[in-house]
Amino acid sequence: MRTESAQLLLLLNWMSPTFPIGSFAYSHGLEQAIADGRLRDAETVEAWIADLLLHGSGWNDAVVFARCWDSDAEELNALALALAGSRERHLETTQLGRAFSIAATVWTRSDLLQDEIAYPVAAGSTCRNSGVPQEQALIAFVQGSCAALVSVAVRLVPLGQTQGLEVLRNLAPVIQRVALDAAVASLQDIGGCCIAAEIAAMRHEVLEPRIFRT
Repeated sequence: MRTESAQLLLLLNWMSPTFPIGSFAYSHGLEQAIADGRLRDAETVEAWIADLLLHGSGWNDAVVFARCWDSDAEELNALALALAGSRERHLETTQLGRAFSIAATVWTRSDLLQDEIAYPVAAGSTCRNSGVPQEQALIAFVQGSCAALVSVAVRLVPLGQTQGLEVLRNLAPVIQRVALDAAVASLQDIGGCCIAAEIAAMRHEVLEPRIFRT
């Protein structure tokens, strides 16, 4: 098998919705936003996710993921954990990160098996250590994050499957832009202003009833 094909197969497995990290259990605050009536159709869902990618946690995670190719993993992890704006966001990123590290050991030995490792650090470091090119890995990572959020909206808004696919189609230029910008961004470019999303994640801690963990 050519190296390029082997790396592509790694990405197809690691960034697949079926990769067993439990991402289906986390809504990233979307469940609260939907309960509040903020997200009520395909257009509002698309705008919410685009804002997260361009100005919020999606952007920050993409930059942290990209810097795994040229920065110290422990320092990046400390920064990524500090960026979690609420208990639920901290739970989400650490649970996904540890689950990813454990599942990835099927393919490669991991030095990242620790209780508190942020998801973008776990995924980015594993891709780097396995020789996966940063450009392709970033596209797959950002796309995977979007797909997980759209899946939440498909179930809870609810959107039909076709509308969910249309949202992903419309977000493709945003995904490409964020991946390209994050590849050359420094840690000083991290920051965001998606205050409503952060508040939604905080309020979700006491939402009753609820389906998702975050």
